[in-house]
Amino acid sequence: MRSLLVMACLALAACTSALAQPPASNTSVPMNPDGPATRSPVRNLSPQPGQEVTTIRYWKIKKGAFPQFLRASQDGIWPYFEKIGARIVGMWLVIPPPNGKETSPDYDEVYLTTRYASLEHWAATRDGAALGGDGPDYAALQAALAIRQSLTIETKVTFMQGVVGPLAPVYMPGTGETFVPTP
Repeated sequence: MRSLLVMACLALAACTSALAQPPASNTSVPMNPDGPATRSPVRNLSPQPGQEVTTIRYWKIKKGAFPQFLRASQDGIWPYFEKIGARIVGMWLVIPPPNGKETSPDYDEVYLTTRYASLEHWAATRDGAALGGDGPDYAALQAALAIRQSLTIETKVTFMQGVVGPLAPVYMPGTGETFVPTP
């Protein structure tokens, strides 16, 4: 109950202004699947200023799959996204209210709230290897994304701007340097 209240307060606080040109919200923007082939170690620039955005991503997932969906998120996706500067607020499974309408017998509904330093930061996270490198944690990210995709029926994302809490997200783009292994 407390989680639902926190999410409702966040949504209300974050809805104080609309984005001028938000990305399309009814399609899933995939992560760069070629990251390991096209990326290498990364050194980041200083944090870039911007107007913070908060996303609320919605999923319909296979019925009863929330524990697996959450575990993939917590173990493989969130650590990498935190590394590249996003701030996970939380993930919630929709439950029926007391004496209210039951949830669907066919699917579960899930919400995820994440904070980004700017729209540019969010867009840059679509190619996470460019921000965080292509090491073992990137491989864990890709494996976890594949698990979530296998459990997903439908997804969409909503972008919001407004008043947020402390500990702002950080966007530190890569320098674009090429690293060569030493002989």
